[in-house]
Amino acid sequence: MAGFTEAKTTRKLIIMFAAITILLIGVSIGSLLYLNHTINRFSATLYEDINRNTGLIRNAERDLNQASIALQMVLNPSLPEAQRSEFRREFDNNLMGTEQNVEDIRLKLDSMEPYQRGKKSEKLLADIRQELAGFEGPFGEWRADAQALLLTGRPKSGEVPENFSSAPDSVQLKQALLNLNRSEELLGSYAEQVIADFQSRKSSVFALYSLILFMLVLLIIYLGRRILSLQTEMREEQALYQLIGETMSDFILLTDANGLILYASPSHFAAFGYIPQKGDPLSLYIREPEIAWAKLKSVVQATPKMAELRMRSSEGHWIWLETRVSPVKSSLPIPARFMLVSREITQRKQYEERLHKLAFYDHLTSIPNRAHFKMYMENLISHPDDRRQKLALALLDCDRFKQLNDTLGHLAGDEFLQLLSSELQQAVKGLGQAFRIGGDEFAVVLHLGSAPEKMDEILDRLLQLFNKSWSVNNGSSFRTSASIGVALYPQHGKTINELLRAADLAMYRSKSHGGNEANLYVKGMDEEYPEQEDTRH
Repeated sequence: MAGFTEAKTTRKLIIMFAAITILLIGVSIGSLLYLNHTINRFSATLYEDINRNTGLIRNAERDLNQASIALQMVLNPSLPEAQRSEFRREFDNNLMGTEQNVEDIRLKLDSMEPYQRGKKSEKLLADIRQELAGFEGPFGEWRADAQALLLTGRPKSGEVPENFSSAPDSVQLKQALLNLNRSEELLGSYAEQVIADFQSRKSSVFALYSLILFMLVLLIIYLGRRILSLQTEMREEQALYQLIGETMSDFILLTDANGLILYASPSHFAAFGYIPQKGDPLSLYIREPEIAWAKLKSVVQATPKMAELRMRSSEGHWIWLETRVSPVKSSLPIPARFMLVSREITQRKQYEERLHKLAFYDHLTSIPNRAHFKMYMENLISHPDDRRQKLALALLDCDRFKQLNDTLGHLAGDEFLQLLSSELQQAVKGLGQAFRIGGDEFAVVLHLGSAPEKMDEILDRLLQLFNKSWSVNNGSSFRTSASIGVALYPQHGKTINELLRAADLAMYRSKSHGGNEANLYVKGMDEEYPEQEDTRH
């Protein structure tokens, strides 16, 4: 189960990492889309700014050319004064328009500062500013000379230079227009350079993100294959556990905290003829009260417990099991609380029972023997003083039993002992326990309790039991009697040997009086029968 638990945990971790990886892929794709959208918006904005600046430069060129033409018309003496005045106003307006357009270009260039992304872009922007600054000199000279010429008929310098002309091919005018043309060209180059820089960065970022996505996709593929591999391993482990459960000879039961069966292995069927049903209480199948669920839960908390139980087979007989009851410790989300693993020990219990009978029961009469008597007495007299009972130990000896063996044979004697033992057991049932401690000697332990006066009545009953005619050896008749000696506990002895010695002396008195008599031990018997001291038991 440990491997199965680890596989489940690993599978959960892999699924979690897979989910995180998918989330990262989504974030990466979203980032790429947002980056592409941002760059496209930036490109569109940049193109709008470039188009506006280019338009301003072209407007400045147009206004400057129009001013040159208007100046020529003003200086034409053949035109009426009204038309010359109109061209003069047009000349002034065109000059103002040129100046305004150039000033607007400068302001726009300041707003283009954030677009600088490299040395080439910065140089191009500086060249544009330089060309616009170079425009001011030729334009200013041409404007000053033109205005002086309109006022005085001569240029501002006082003489008309050879290279001065109001026509569009004037040196100052050509230089001013050349500066504007260069500014326009540089502005286009600047736009191309900035776009190229952004495209390069965009390509780098896209390449990096593509690599990351590729690695994430590879990771997803690996995790997917790993999950499939783990699922295959889990199915194989489940199949293996199922195979073990179905083929193993041990019996496995899983129960919840209330003793309801959650699982029963198929191996039950071969031994019991059925498989315990899921949902049934365990007590429905197990006989022993020691497995009562309240007691089991209080005993089995952290350590396993061994128990010998019996389960009824489909044929009605009980089958002995040696069961290991263990609390289930698992991280799996299962309601199982206890596991019972059992193996059949019916044959062993039968052997143990036979050995117990051989050790503690007489093989001829099947009643408890001398070893059982000693164990029984030790158990009684070992109780604490407040729990000790008043006991009477009676030793019974068959009178004339040797005569029976000599006349009718040992088989007849054995038959007599079997009949006598059976009736002796019945006679003391509920009052005490009978034992065969020798050939024709028996011991009876009587529990006097709170009515010691009943002892005489019981002894009379035992004498009557012996003193009758017995039919043995296919109808042969035999009459016997009993010599009984009685010792009381704890008055006549506190150990088994002391009680046996006292009861033996009392029994010897009964025998010396001719038998068929019961005598209670008294202290004077020690001096009366000294030859019996330490000769028996």
